[in-house]
Amino acid sequence: MRAGRAGSRGPLHLLALLLLAGVVVLACGARQSPAERQESARPAVLALQAGRFADAARGAEDALAKDDKNALARAVRAIATWEKTADELAEEAIILVGGSVRRRPDFDRLRASLLKAEATLARVDEDLAVAEEDKAFALELCIACWKGDWNHDGREDRRDEHLLEIEADATGAPLADEDPRRRPTFRLDAGDVQWARAMVAFQRALLDLVVAYRWKDLLGFKESRGEGVLVVHLDDAGRVHAARDRILEGLDHSDRARRAYLAETDDDREWVPNPRQKNHPLPLPVDEALYATWDGVLGDTRRLVRSEEGFDVRELMGFAHVEGRQERTGAHGFIDVGKLLSSPHDLHVDLDVLEHTRQSPDAALRSVLGDAYVGEMRRSPLPRRLMRMADELARGEESFGRKLRYLLWLN
Repeated sequence: MRAGRAGSRGPLHLLALLLLAGVVVLACGARQSPAERQESARPAVLALQAGRFADAARGAEDALAKDDKNALARAVRAIATWEKTADELAEEAIILVGGSVRRRPDFDRLRASLLKAEATLARVDEDLAVAEEDKAFALELCIACWKGDWNHDGREDRRDEHLLEIEADATGAPLADEDPRRRPTFRLDAGDVQWARAMVAFQRALLDLVVAYRWKDLLGFKESRGEGVLVVHLDDAGRVHAARDRILEGLDHSDRARRAYLAETDDDREWVPNPRQKNHPLPLPVDEALYATWDGVLGDTRRLVRSEEGFDVRELMGFAHVEGRQERTGAHGFIDVGKLLSSPHDLHVDLDVLEHTRQSPDAALRSVLGDAYVGEMRRSPLPRRLMRMADELARGEESFGRKLRYLLWLN
């Protein structure tokens, strides 16, 4: 009888445990309503708008403890974390440059800082990925209103105040210091989150490429009086492969941002407007041709990274002007950018060969690029695309100077 009573209670106990587990899961995975999320993230947003980045990060953490899918809190934490990382990297760069004058640069310290920054940016991207899921995402920010020692000269002055401001209107005329157009408030949306993910991906790719090589080899070369062959050893090929992946991810993010912008029907203080939107604080022209160029550059770059196309050195170098005449470069090969990323190797620079670059440009390029300098491959249209833009700018057909600046702004 005792065994039977114990057995009869077994299923009940199991059911109770399952119900308890369900309550715990529901409690841990509780999701707030959009209004609750906005209210929960409000302290973090206010701190970010005021440029109090540490407070913004803490406020975001508090909001995410209640609901880890809070897009506003994720975006605030991403921005605050990115700002802190950029600030720390700027300080490290100052230390490295200063150290090169007073003492041997500490490349090991720099590598550790860059590795930390890349790992942190990976977490920034994770936050942005969650924010991107919220198609109703919106965040108002006046970036030029933030105060700080942006140029890292040890003091906050007028140069810091004006660094993030818009200095001219659409005609190129300077804006007065008191003109509110110098410090606009942007309304960031889901497309801008995708833009930010592209920016972070490209930054992570750059960091991976830098830390992949042993740059302290430069010290030994300098101490040997810089003769013969300079070799910078590849320490981590996986980092170069990761950089390739990050570049392709960044291109995908940028393309999604482009398509998201084109699909927008609102018109409210746009960070990057589409050709139909007129309410955008940045005084830069946007038309269908700019978006077509954006699309073309993305495709060109993607094919370069995948080794489907390469740079024709003759186009890349253009024409050399000698005594008023145009002379074609003697180089005849192609740079396979994709191979540089997929099959990395130590960097070898033969200074003796480089001394004769003018006479033997192919040999000099092959000395530096190795098997990534090839005789034939499909030619990338990217240099011609950029040269065409430069020609149109030179002829004054359109405001291409400002368009080129905007193209860079578009990642």
